Amino acid sequence: MEMKRCTKGHYYDQAKSDQCPECRRIADDVGITVPVARPPDGQPEDPDHTIIVMQKELGADPVVGWLVCVEGAEKGQDHRIHAENNYIGRSEKMDICIRGDNTVSRENHAVVSYDPQSGTFYFAPSGGRGIVRVNGKAVLGTVELTPFDKLEIGGTSLLFVPFCGEEFRWA
Repeated sequence: MEMKRCTKGHYYDQAKSDQCPECRRIADDVGITVPVARPPDGQPEDPDHTIIVMQKELGADPVVGWLVCVEGAEKGQDHRIHAENNYIGRSEKMDICIRGDNTVSRENHAVVSYDPQSGTFYFAPSGGRGIVRVNGKAVLGTVELTPFDKLEIGGTSLLFVPFCGEEFRWA
C-alpha cells in the first residue's frame, strides 16, 4: 500500500484511487443542501440522541445565520449556524468544520451560539489552544455578536451574517 499526500494534506492509497477521495468528496458536497435527518412518521426517535428545543418544537433544525470565510483555506465557503451551540474545529465531528487550517484545533476551538428566546448570538473560545478574536480583539470569555462581525479562528477569518433577529425568528 503506497500512501500519497495530496496538496491539502490528506493521505490516501494510490492503489485504490487516482486522486484524493477526501478532496473529491468535499468538491462534490459544495452547494448541496442536505435535509435534517428525522425518523419516519410514527417511528420513535433514538432515545440516546439529544436534540435542541427548537428542533423538537419545529420538527427541524433551521438555519439562523451563517459564517462566511473571507480569509483562509476555505475563502468563499459558508457555514450554517443553527440554534443553540455550534462548535467550531477542523474535525468532521464539529458543527462548523474548518478544513485545511492546521492552526484551528481539531475539536471545540470556539463556539457560536444562538439563543432563540432572546434572538441573540454569542461567540466564545471553547477549549482550543489558540486565542480567538472578534474584530481584531482577543476574546477570552463570551461576547455578543453583531451583524458582520469578523471572527478570527487560527488563520481563518469568518464574517458573521445573522438570519434571525429583530426582523425574523422561527416560531
